[in-house]
Amino acid sequence: MKRRFGVSLPEFVASKLDELAFTTNSDRSTIVTKALEEYLHEDLHEHYEHSCLGLIILVSEKPLSIREEGIVRAQFTVKASVGYITVLYVEGLYGRVKKLRQNMSRKCTVTRYIPLFCTSRRVTRSEFK
Repeated sequence: MKRRFGVSLPEFVASKLDELAFTTNSDRSTIVTKALEEYLHEDLHEHYEHSCLGLIILVSEKPLSIREEGIVRAQFTVKASVGYITVLYVEGLYGRVKKLRQNMSRKCTVTRYIPLFCTSRRVTRSEFK
């Protein structure tokens, strides 16, 4: 089931949306739905403690030393033209993921978290380690 509603967008955003729809042979509703799903998923992360897994992407001028062994399951670093790009696969309570990202943001020019899977219910700290 779908619901229809109107949204006003700035002209440059609407133009980019039209361009993307044309180049991907898609429609605006599909693109906006996907974008909103991602936005809502990320925004809802902040509101309660839960277990999740995902990727933290970091860009830094120097190689990083990551000390959060409890949630970092894998790490990959590559030297790039912009500096060092580090990808962390993390799994654990979101509060710890958020804290790690915040700590790393002090040392990095870019930090991004991409959630891949999250529980849909609240968990206690003893349930997920």
